[in-house]
Amino acid sequence: MAERNRAAVNSVKKLFPWKCDICSLDFSAQYEVEYIEAHHKIPISTYSSNHVVEPSDFALLCPNCHKAVHIYMKKEGLEYEQIKTKFCK
Repeated sequence: MAERNRAAVNSVKKLFPWKCDICSLDFSAQYEVEYIEAHHKIPISTYSSNHVVEPSDFALLCPNCHKAVHIYMKKEGLEYEQIKTKFCK
């Protein structure tokens, strides 16, 4: 199993705008606080130990969408892209 990599998360946050990939919320503009969460599009538990984490492995999400994605992944077995298609505005 691959391991979480804080450097990869930091890199993703430097590469992409801090805007939710699902609802487009700009947390900073809305709440005047810089915050965004990095979500593994494919569960990290499914990666092999030699998987090299790439920026494309992540989606940047607001806290609400991040939680909802995990609920739908667990409850309905949906993959990230299916959830995004279902709820993306």
